[in-house]
Amino acid sequence: MLNLEAHLASNIFDKPNVASTREGFGKGVVEAGKADPRVVVLTADLAESTQAHHFQKAFPERFVQVGVAEQNMVTVAAGMANYGKIPFATSYAAFNPGRNWEQIRTTIALNNVPVIVCGMHAGVSVGPDGATHQALEDIAMMRALPRFTVISACDAEE
Repeated sequence: MLNLEAHLASNIFDKPNVASTREGFGKGVVEAGKADPRVVVLTADLAESTQAHHFQKAFPERFVQVGVAEQNMVTVAAGMANYGKIPFATSYAAFNPGRNWEQIRTTIALNNVPVIVCGMHAGVSVGPDGATHQALEDIAMMRALPRFTVISACDAEE
């Protein structure tokens, strides 16, 4: 009889460390900020929900809170990118790119400025926030724009 336990890793039945993709973003953008002083983060009143508050704490002088104004956020980000910054514009995917798609198209895509548009809470996994905060079309919307690379992280490490 083969003893399987002798051939398995000692921690195979331990619960893995699990973090949300938003938590991964929050930690990753701090790493990006440490690596490059041009990195800035903008949010539309959702610093905690998008985990951008980690960047805010580490680099308060490079953090911009625009309030509930997603269209303004990406327009400001486009201007910052035009002058050499590397902006990460963060909100829920229902609002970014959902609510501000036309501004993303006009001020970022058509002007070819390097803004990273970050939509969190994508899909139907937002729980109690409900349908108004769920984005099912965000990837399709962004793929229709010129010069955008669309990435959907599958875990916190990505």
